[in-house]
Amino acid sequence: MAIYHLSMKPVARGSGRSAVAAAAYRSATKIENQRDGLVHDFRAKQGVEHAEIVLPEGVSADWAKDRAALWNAAEFAETRKDARVAREFEIALPHELSSEQRIDLAREFSQGLADRYGTAVDFAVHQPHVEGDVRNFHAHVLMTTRTVGPDGLGAKTHIERANKELLPEGLPTSQMQIRDIRQSF
Repeated sequence: MAIYHLSMKPVARGSGRSAVAAAAYRSATKIENQRDGLVHDFRAKQGVEHAEIVLPEGVSADWAKDRAALWNAAEFAETRKDARVAREFEIALPHELSSEQRIDLAREFSQGLADRYGTAVDFAVHQPHVEGDVRNFHAHVLMTTRTVGPDGLGAKTHIERANKELLPEGLPTSQMQIRDIRQSF
């Protein structure tokens, strides 16, 4: 029987993380962080079943399908030393599903985020760790903190804005949005 798990955490410079490093690790690829020159090479990482970037329906932003271009743009879009450069979700995927069904489920969740927030979403489906529980299929879902468009990244998404900005506009607070995301999965 499938067990529900959805966790969310920021990818923030203040905690020493970068969106480029997170994307490279999650997708088992090699990406250079153009902001600091560090090369993150995780091509030897095992267990990545599938990695893909989805964009909001109707948005033509082919540049964002390139993982290195997307996450370097996310890094350059933020100037603060403690900036949040991405938002990461980790979701459990039922082990009873086939590989194709797990990928479809992760894609559907990711597409929902992309459409709701107007962001690029990079997801990677991982197999269980060799020493771990053989049922631990899961996906890492990285979402940009800004909207995506043909010419680059735009405004901060609603979930990234302060509640004091959201409430006067009649928009749900960040906590309410997170609850809605959990319920939708």
